Amino acid sequence: MNLKKQHLKLSVEALVRAIVEKEDTQLFETLYDRYYASVYRHCLRFFKNKQDAEDLSQEIFFKVFLKLSAFSFKSKFSTWLYSFTRNYCINHTRQVKYRKLENRYVDPEELSAYYLNYNYDSSGVDQQQHLRLNYAVSLLSKQEQQLVLMKYCRQITIKELARIFELGESALKMKLKRIKVKLMKSYNELNLERL
Repeated sequence: MNLKKQHLKLSVEALVRAIVEKEDTQLFETLYDRYYASVYRHCLRFFKNKQDAEDLSQEIFFKVFLKLSAFSFKSKFSTWLYSFTRNYCINHTRQVKYRKLENRYVDPEELSAYYLNYNYDSSGVDQQQHLRLNYAVSLLSKQEQQLVLMKYCRQITIKELARIFELGESALKMKLKRIKVKLMKSYNELNLERL
């Protein structure tokens, strides 16, 4: 009987133990063959895109190989793998959303024009305040800038922002409050001669 057929007869628990003990990639192929379709289906339901589902399934199995020793045999392997897959998909979605938000250009001109609602007069006082606010905004992190821009310039609701940033509404309100305090502190501390 060849080695591949022997591997097929092993129970999942015996297979996992042998993979962990020997770090054997051939044994892992057997585990991969048994569970790939299940992981792929879950990824496809999650992302609705065959290419993404295939790519993520491959990533998941790579991570499973690295983390297999964390499986404690307290539950069925299929349950552990399902949880691992689900968590990986959720984390991947969060990372993609965060990267999209990070890459979005935040225009301080747009933000401060809306926030201050100034029409410059010839005295230049309003322009100095505008410069101070722009500079204070630039001191915020990208995510903080995005939150302020989306809330005060694009007038996105708290409910929608909470969904986008994956926060509870009260947590988002508190975050906005802290950002406003930070922004006003920076604004008030700025020395116009430095600008």
